[in-house]
Amino acid sequence: MLFRLLSIGTVLAFTGLVQADEIQTLINQTLADLEVATSDAPYSRTIERMYVGCDHNGNPKTGMAYREVKSYKPITGVVIVDKTPDGFVLREALFPDIGKIRNAKDRRQVMSVLKQFKNVPFDPYAEKSAVDVVSGATRHGHKTTGYLNHLARKTALEMLSKPDWPQTN
Repeated sequence: MLFRLLSIGTVLAFTGLVQADEIQTLINQTLADLEVATSDAPYSRTIERMYVGCDHNGNPKTGMAYREVKSYKPITGVVIVDKTPDGFVLREALFPDIGKIRNAKDRRQVMSVLKQFKNVPFDPYAEKSAVDVVSGATRHGHKTTGYLNHLARKTALEMLSKPDWPQTN
């Protein structure tokens, strides 16, 4: 019995490390060659953490934010926002730990939400979402779309404010 509990505890601890590694790898790849400011964790009640990558002159170029999304299983939703001369673009949204959803049909359904979140220009001050709710979406899809839009908007607004968070490497 003790061995079984130890085995289960080890697997759960390893799963948490894998999730953290997937997210950190994504952050490192996306914000490479930028000076990165990192928020406290949690950033807010609805956002786990946020990152703003600036060029060598301190101008925000790329922002990222993530939070847990309750879907068929709790997974991590990540948004990547770029600041361009024309405004903000939601480069993409990702679920780096989508493998937590073992059922292939459920996984495909959750991933289908992400198709709408690629290279979408948006105004963070507008009273509308960057991406409207996907037609035919499940209740999970509706919630997920709302979460990802919120992450994108808050990330863009934080990029505009040029946060004075600690710099990370």
